[in-house]
Amino acid sequence: MDKPEFILAVKAMEALEMYQATYGASKEYQAHLQEVQQILRHKGASLLLSEHGAAKFLLAFADALEVAHLPGEYVPLSRRPA
Repeated sequence: MDKPEFILAVKAMEALEMYQATYGASKEYQAHLQEVQQILRHKGASLLLSEHGAAKFLLAFADALEVAHLPGEYVPLSRRPA
């Protein structure tokens, strides 16, 4: 797991776990979650021209963090209407 995008994802999760342990599900945690998502999306967007796989991974990971905190059932991409 020496790929930079995986290391960044692990660091993001560690930070979110720390924030969640400190703030619970409060507004402060939500602010940190959004900040982490923005960092992942910014890094992913910056890699789109050179490293497509890493870029798509970071962008999808940011999306997954967002979807994980939405109410309702998750519908996989393969089951979503076109």
